[in-house]
Formats: sequence, structure tokens, C-alpha cells
Amino acid sequence: MESGSRSPALVIFQTDGGPTSKLAAERYLCKAARLPLFWQFVGFGDPGSNEFAFLRRLDTLAVPACRVVDNAGFFHAGRTPKATGDHQLFDRLLHEFPDWLAAARTGGIVQ
Repeated sequence: MESGSRSPALVIFQTDGGPTSKLAAERYLCKAARLPLFWQFVGFGDPGSNEFAFLRRLDTLAVPACRVVDNAGFFHAGRTPKATGDHQLFDRLLHEFPDWLAAARTGGIVQ
């Protein structure tokens, strides 16, 4: 990371589907696993859609074969995200963050 920061950061990425360049997205997510960033992907829209299969895959990429730590999570917020209560939303946003933080500390990625 150009800034040199080793402080943890949570990136919340909201989308209604997968990226156009899946290969590049996967490659950069794997490279970013060495940075103090956790990516939380949130899907909006039809829960039966295949649009989110790729984001689910990013959430489950192998460690350490593909990335040094599990640096991404995904959850589907439904067709009407405002219907999700605040407590449930924050629980889902932060569900995997503590595990990442522990692994990132162990791996020397964050202080």
C-alpha cells in the first residue's frame, strides 16, 4: 500500500451484480489480501439471480492457495435492503471482519 498504513480498513462494496471483468476482480482481490483491507460485498436485488455467484465465489477463495488471508465477505441484502433492521445489517456487515482481523494480525498485515 503506497500510504504505508498498517491500520485495518473495512471496504463496503454495494452492487446489484458481478463485475464485467471477473478475472481482473479476482486477481486484484487476491493481491489485496496482503493489504490491511477487508472487502465486504453486499448484493441488492433478486435473491434467485445468478448475478451474485461470482461474489459468493470471491467470499470462498482458498487460503493460502489463492490469497494469504480471507479478505472478503458477501451477503445478499434482498430486493428491499431498507427492510433489514439496523442490528441485522451491522451483524451481517461485520460478520467475517473479526476473523479477518485476527488472521491479518497473525500474518503481520495489520498492527
